[in-house]
Amino acid sequence: MKHLGFIPLRIVVAALCQSLMLAGCVVGPNYQAPKPEQLMPQHVDASTALPAIPESQRWWTAFHDPALDELVNVALQHSPDLESADAHIRQARASLRETAAQQLPQLNADGRVGHDQLSLASENFANIPFANPQSGFNDYRAGFDASWEIDLFGHTARSVEAARARLGSVEEQRADATLRIAAEIARNVLDYRYWRLRYDNAAAIQENHRELLHLAELQQRAGMAANSDVELAQANLHAARANLPQLHAAQQAALAALGPLTGLPQADIAALFAAPAAHPIPPAIAAASLPSELLLRRPDLRIAERQLAAASADIGVAVADQYPRFNLVGSGGWDSIHAGNLGENASRYWSLGPQFSLSLFSGGRLDAQVKAAEAARDAALADYRKAVMQALADVETQLVRCQGDRERWQKLQASQAAQVGQLAYARQRYRLGETAKVELLQADLLVANVNDAQLAAEQAFSEDLVALFKALGGSAGSGQASAQE
Repeated sequence: MKHLGFIPLRIVVAALCQSLMLAGCVVGPNYQAPKPEQLMPQHVDASTALPAIPESQRWWTAFHDPALDELVNVALQHSPDLESADAHIRQARASLRETAAQQLPQLNADGRVGHDQLSLASENFANIPFANPQSGFNDYRAGFDASWEIDLFGHTARSVEAARARLGSVEEQRADATLRIAAEIARNVLDYRYWRLRYDNAAAIQENHRELLHLAELQQRAGMAANSDVELAQANLHAARANLPQLHAAQQAALAALGPLTGLPQADIAALFAAPAAHPIPPAIAAASLPSELLLRRPDLRIAERQLAAASADIGVAVADQYPRFNLVGSGGWDSIHAGNLGENASRYWSLGPQFSLSLFSGGRLDAQVKAAEAARDAALADYRKAVMQALADVETQLVRCQGDRERWQKLQASQAAQVGQLAYARQRYRLGETAKVELLQADLLVANVNDAQLAAEQAFSEDLVALFKALGGSAGSGQASAQE
């Protein structure tokens, strides 16, 4: 140990200059995000327009359903999935701070009070010329040690780069969870609305068949109808009644699915649907976005891109392990066998200087680490491309479904309008006494049956729209991470 008096300024200046000269050289590949044309399949034109959803961070409001808006708002605040995602974000941020802290000097303090007993038979006393030397004494020590890694080849810098990219990936996972939760809530709310409308329509059909059975029984008693007519009316009534439990069960299933998504009790969710709601109106979409915009809109694609960035930075970490690592280390303090002398100049010590370490032989381990990191980067790039192709396929699939179900819905709307016209004509004839009530009820049944088919088609189209919202990534900027710093 050296005496801790005045540390020459030239030593400190030289050490600082050395660190500044060595810092800033980073090995490994410098990451650049792939361009859209590098990821798109050859048959896809990056400039081709795709349908765009309404530009709003709260895309589900396009359905104009207050209960849907309320449930999504609650879910975004209390969903267990988002609470878990927020915890993972905090964990990733802490990991980034831990890694970044390695770029700063590290300072530790230590102290010791103890009694040391040396062996008289050891080599420590072999050449002492006098007898009975003192072999036991107390030792008092207080000091500090400091170290600062000079990140010459970017080992720490690349580690920070990888940690920051992984933080971005975790944040995008929260955005992806937000999109999935909002889409599931929207789908179940719309399903509940349509199942309820179809249940009410089925109840009207049942009442219609009950009245037809009553008329058939009256006609049978009057000798104007055969037993087979009554039996047919009874069979139709039983078939109509059989639809009600299934539709009611579908309502309850949609309601139950909202519980885990929102974290609300079943009774609170049911209260939101207690009042009759307006008929759902599927929102319109327009052709405005491009396939390349999916890279920015869809959280799963942003996750894949951030994972690729992290894998690229990992290569730099592995390459840097093949180069020397430099540290500026120092220590100082007081050490004495007498407590009263601990603060005196003679008890002081210090040490300051650079040191380096370099692996001379590792049996190919370091080279294997680089190759493994490069393979992981290649796998991340392949996963990114696959995610892009899957995203395009999702959009194309939902577009086809939207088009087919919309056409079916529109044709059934036209059929329903025609049947409503026929029903109005039947009612007019019934009021004038030109037709029997049976014919009026049958015309009403035709309208109700077409109405159920039309509601089913509209329900399918609405579900397709929700899936299209999800496939297009919601809206730009939707579902951003909100975990506390």
